[in-house]
Amino acid sequence: MGPKGEAEILLADDERAFRSGMKALLESEGFAVRTARDGEEAVRMFAERRPDAVVLDVMMPKMNGFRACEEIRREDRRVPVVFLTAKDAEADQVRALGLGADDYVSKSAPESLFLARIRRALERSRELSAGAAGAADADGRIRLGRTTVDMATLEVSVAGKPSGRLTKTEADILRVLHNGRGRSFSTEQLIAALRGKGFACEDTMVYVHVSNLRRKLGPAASLLGNSWKSGYSLST
Repeated sequence: MGPKGEAEILLADDERAFRSGMKALLESEGFAVRTARDGEEAVRMFAERRPDAVVLDVMMPKMNGFRACEEIRREDRRVPVVFLTAKDAEADQVRALGLGADDYVSKSAPESLFLARIRRALERSRELSAGAAGAADADGRIRLGRTTVDMATLEVSVAGKPSGRLTKTEADILRVLHNGRGRSFSTEQLIAALRGKGFACEDTMVYVHVSNLRRKLGPAASLLGNSWKSGYSLST
């Protein structure tokens, strides 16, 4: 948090004018802002003091945004990471989400859209920090055969051995599917169910998040169904 209790944003962009403009915009909305000139500096500043959210450009010197996201995710699986970049190719969006980013916004998008995405990412982070376990077991874990997901820490284990961590978005999707076990959700229904958790994502990105979730569930991946006719579902 910032010195006055505001949510603190760590903003990394190598363009000085853009960095200054975005800092002024965020501060005008009540956020505290620290800025970094490249990915390497962003990772160092993150290690010095954890912010409430991170905003990354892709193309930066010393260390690009993708690499910076990887380094930050090694240290913290929960902090919201939002890309704000001129690179808006679908392949770049898929790569960013695969690395654990929460959202990907084009610099050409309206400022109001970017601010809405930041607020939603922060709200989702607060909900997870509060330890909301949805329909998990009494100990806050979802058990799918040999696979167990701790919904408080987002850690995944298989047969009692740690195997990785979910991103916040992947955990939100798992929670919705687990709550509605046996029910199928179309892409539109899944987005609608997640909207209250600050979910903001294109239809094509839902497929990417679910694919990443399936990979991380290990032997329980077979329980996560995906049919173009019936949609997404979690078997009991």
